[in-house]
Amino acid sequence: MGCSIFALICGLAFIFLALHPVCGDVSYSIPEEMKRGSVIGNIVKDLGLDVGRLSARKARIDTEDNNVQYCSINLNTGDLIVQERIDREGLCAKKASCVVKQELVLENPLELHRVSIRVQDINDNSPQFKEETLKFEIRESAYKGASFLLDEAHDGDIGENAVQGYSLLQNEHFKLNVKTKGGGRKYGELVLDKELDREDKKEIMLLLTAFDGGSPQRSGTVVIHVTVLDANDNVTSVQPGRL
Repeated sequence: MGCSIFALICGLAFIFLALHPVCGDVSYSIPEEMKRGSVIGNIVKDLGLDVGRLSARKARIDTEDNNVQYCSINLNTGDLIVQERIDREGLCAKKASCVVKQELVLENPLELHRVSIRVQDINDNSPQFKEETLKFEIRESAYKGASFLLDEAHDGDIGENAVQGYSLLQNEHFKLNVKTKGGGRKYGELVLDKELDREDKKEIMLLLTAFDGGSPQRSGTVVIHVTVLDANDNVTSVQPGRL
């Protein structure tokens, strides 16, 4: 009886192991937009597997949840290579962490190894404004120091590769005040530094530049079109002898 119970337990243990292959995890960190065919790492060496048996065990890379298969394995070397373009912004948008999940599958016996690929941001996007031109109508009676909120520039990248500041092309009437929102986002205010005179200048064209902190640095520009509105600041003269 004891031997029968022991044999039954051993049989159940064998079935359990057969249905639940031994799993090991491996992780890599790579920059986005690596060229197809680039080597991520030698997954066989990192997992301690036998490169000579990869073909016999039908080694392959599968995806979790039927997502895109971004990687493949070189059966001769055991290298994990880039198979599809990995665009961090398309995958994770503004999330601080971006991880692609893949799986290494081997047969005879069946093994499953989870592969986590952390995708790092590169500076592949330039700051952009929503509009090609920002238009303002300002009365010539506006006081020195009056401020006007400017549209924020947006950048698909994160961290230092996102928008870090703004600059305004030097001009006679306006200066720029750069402020920070919650989360570190930057925006600008146009500040009147010298009073306007419509009789002298009816329209003013300015150039605003947004720049990021990447290397090499990227930037984007927008034209600011200021229309000076009239104020009743001129007294009509009356000639002598006339009412």
